[in-house]
Amino acid sequence: MSETDTSIFEEPKHVRVLRRLRLIKPEHRAQAIRRVILAVGIAWVPPAVLCLLRWLVTRDDTALNFFVDVAAYARFALAVPILILSEYIILPMLDATGRHFVTSKIIDPGDSARFEEAVASTRRLSLGVWPSATMTIIVYAAMAVIAVTIRPDALPVWHRSNGPLHLSLAGWWHLLVSVPLLMGLLLAWIWRVGVWARFLHCVSRMNLHLIASHPDKAAGLQFVSFSPRLFAPLAFAIGVITAGTFANEVLHLGINPTEHAGVPIGTAIVVVAIFICPPLVFARPLLMAWRRGVFEYGGLASRLGHQFEDKWLDPQSKVDTGSLAEPDFSSTTDLYSVVANVYSMRPVLFDPRSAIALAIATLVPFGPIWLTVIPAKTLLSQLLKLVI
Repeated sequence: MSETDTSIFEEPKHVRVLRRLRLIKPEHRAQAIRRVILAVGIAWVPPAVLCLLRWLVTRDDTALNFFVDVAAYARFALAVPILILSEYIILPMLDATGRHFVTSKIIDPGDSARFEEAVASTRRLSLGVWPSATMTIIVYAAMAVIAVTIRPDALPVWHRSNGPLHLSLAGWWHLLVSVPLLMGLLLAWIWRVGVWARFLHCVSRMNLHLIASHPDKAAGLQFVSFSPRLFAPLAFAIGVITAGTFANEVLHLGINPTEHAGVPIGTAIVVVAIFICPPLVFARPLLMAWRRGVFEYGGLASRLGHQFEDKWLDPQSKVDTGSLAEPDFSSTTDLYSVVANVYSMRPVLFDPRSAIALAIATLVPFGPIWLTVIPAKTLLSQLLKLVI
């Protein structure tokens, strides 16, 4: 990939439209901030204004429940900005990971054209016209199903209305604008993860220069196993969305979070499973490199071992204090340490620290919920027990 065209992921179409309308500036920082302001202004501000107007006009106190809806704050004031800012955090690092296949000489020169085609197809698939249109259809189809099937009493009270359609103006805005915006951002990221996995799969099928004795014990591909931790901001956003809904049930319905520990744990398991899987596509080439390394490096170690034993273990060989200065010992030790790297090579690109980082990022938003029900004294005593 050339330095001028290094991005694996194409710029989203809606960002391009906003740029042409001069609603965002070309600088990344200004662009990101303006996109966040626009998104929050579209998703959260109108329902807030509509609920406030409804209360001012009708004095219906249920409209004010919007301002104590933790899920609304979590989704549209926190998760939406994080999902947008993640594009400027995660995508450049994924691009750097993709470039490293070339700079590290892992890609065979004969496969350069195939690699460039994989990059080009990934850009086309990232967020082109058809993926964007398909995601829009999926989002609004889901909204239609929700509108038809959900019972009015299952909705938050600020959604409800005594009119024939059972939804207030704020409820309609939430259904037709706010939630589709959030779902669209989530679907876009799920699509990008799938496209990233496809890119890695394409690379795994190429002729790769894998070094079985590489000190990273992954034939030189350990940098790929670190890529899941790049999605930690996205994991945090998913945790925020789930924790917001969970917080409403705890604060307004009186649910004890200690009796529903499966919610945060289940969310963390799903998130880790989604983001940890793409590097696993290299299992086959890694297994082949390990098998080849075991035979080749094992054979080399055996030949050197035979020569070493013939020279030094022969009864006629002379051994004295000067023998320790012979290079045979150090060279044999060095070779065996290299061969040991081959035998300890991992045929699966799985980094436990990445999984832990993703799980922690997902669980952190649930922390304040637990703090509301666990006394500070009890929490402090438990922490002291862990430390002491």
